[in-house]
Amino acid sequence: MPVFFRRVLVLSASMLCLELLITSAHASDDPPGKVPYDRVCRVCHGPEGRGNQGPRLVPFEMDGDELIVQVREGSGEMPPISENRVSDDEVKQIAAYLKSVSEQ
Repeated sequence: MPVFFRRVLVLSASMLCLELLITSAHASDDPPGKVPYDRVCRVCHGPEGRGNQGPRLVPFEMDGDELIVQVREGSGEMPPISENRVSDDEVKQIAAYLKSVSEQ
């Protein structure tokens, strides 16, 4: 393999590794609970639980176990959400995230 192509290959691999490191660093900047909230809840409850199609969630006063019941059973216009979409641990993380947003 010519030297030029080796250098291009090494440079490309280095750029890919750098991009992956930057992406993972940004993902870790998010507080726990924000990622599953954004994935499952944001579309209805808006950014940071401030309301959208669904009701406002902040200030948030439920504990994690109460939220699990609400999420699994649904209520009003909110459909039940299965553990396949969001785990119980993620629901507890979402509760903690919403409490932290409420305090801001």
